[in-house]
Amino acid sequence: MKATRAIALASVTAIALAACGSDSDSEAPAETAAAEESTDEEAAATCPSELVIQTDWFPELEHGGTYQLIGPEGTADKDTVSYSGPVQAQYAVGGLETVTIKTVNFDKSNASVLADGDADMAYLTTSDIIKDSGAIPLVAVAKTLDQDPQMVMWDPAVNDVQSPADIAGTGNQVLHFPGNAYVDFMISQGFMTEDQSNPSYDGSDAAWVGDGGTFFQQGFATNEVYKYENDIAWKDGAPADVSFYTVKELGFENYPAAITMLKDRAEELDSCLTELVPVMQQAWIDFLDDPKPITDAMISINEAHDGFWTLSEGLNEAGMALVESKEFGVNSPDGTYCSFDPARMETLYGILQPIYADQGTEIAESVESVYTNKYCANAPSR
Repeated sequence: MKATRAIALASVTAIALAACGSDSDSEAPAETAAAEESTDEEAAATCPSELVIQTDWFPELEHGGTYQLIGPEGTADKDTVSYSGPVQAQYAVGGLETVTIKTVNFDKSNASVLADGDADMAYLTTSDIIKDSGAIPLVAVAKTLDQDPQMVMWDPAVNDVQSPADIAGTGNQVLHFPGNAYVDFMISQGFMTEDQSNPSYDGSDAAWVGDGGTFFQQGFATNEVYKYENDIAWKDGAPADVSFYTVKELGFENYPAAITMLKDRAEELDSCLTELVPVMQQAWIDFLDDPKPITDAMISINEAHDGFWTLSEGLNEAGMALVESKEFGVNSPDGTYCSFDPARMETLYGILQPIYADQGTEIAESVESVYTNKYCANAPSR
């Protein structure tokens, strides 16, 4: 009897377990699918849904690859002086949905914009990153242009300049933005004197028109040269030729508008940047290969912003021609359109370190801490 009873109990138990197992098996696929879907969603959402990028000026062709992320169908907002919209499908990675591009902030530096959490990324020249490196932990994660279009320009009929050192020989003022690193470099090289430094430039043409080009002035070779030679009546009631040196021609190989982040923010978005940086660089290549849709859009964006800064088709075409002829938009030595050349960065640091030491500005002990090429490993080539 005991044996029979034991067998019966065992049978009942087996049936019950089988029933439980059957219920579990029927639910497992759904639960597993839900878990896998959740995991996939988490893996896909490595980036914030909105990315905020602070540029260093009003919309211009030097920013084209960033505007390419949105394309020409975004929204220009006059009140915030920004441009935003859904990221184009080919650049949407890691859960990124929208991009907001902020124009120049006259109230604070771009390093301060990042420090205050007003943007995820910002344009900073590598010289400015080095200058701020002792106070703000910044890291450049990708280049925009390979060479800097910044320049010093002059009226060749007034100033006889055959070499950079001739600028000092004229004794004439050099108008520039305050804190401009390549002006410090020019002074250190004897290309100009401290007495010639005039940090009153505000980006407009008012001073040049008012004084007829009797001084030197900073600017962008891709912009002001065309304007003064074709659009702005500054000499005897008409446009006139200007001459210029780019900063590279002065011996100052700076990376302009590098995509820069707070180090903590870059670490937080590490997985995102691994995906995002290569597509951001693809956007730059796409823009450089076919710039007109974006440069045309920038004309309208500036009109919507309703400020003093304007663009034209002729200016954009001439500027893009200069980008090609001056090799502003070429690959890095490693073959990617992304990375910073370590030797070039070391040279730049070597130029700036004694300058900032003399000014009492504390900077990072080595240049390696202010940039990284880790996100460029899978970046495309132009």
